[in-house]
Amino acid sequence: MTDLGTRVKSFRLQQKMSVRELAKRAGVSVSYVYAVESGHRGHNIVKLGKIAKALGVPVSALWEGSDEQ
Repeated sequence: MTDLGTRVKSFRLQQKMSVRELAKRAGVSVSYVYAVESGHRGHNIVKLGKIAKALGVPVSALWEGSDEQ
């Protein structure tokens, strides 16, 4: 899950977006974003879809190269 979290954080930072802003745009909690980025959570595909949409990337972009597909 670390790869997933790394990708989420990378996309977020590329857009100069704070964790709080991403959470607000995605409609998820700030703690959820922190948990995903740190590798502690990430299997809720609905929430990941919201995060991907808020980042302007397809959900598949968050999983590319991951062994967890």
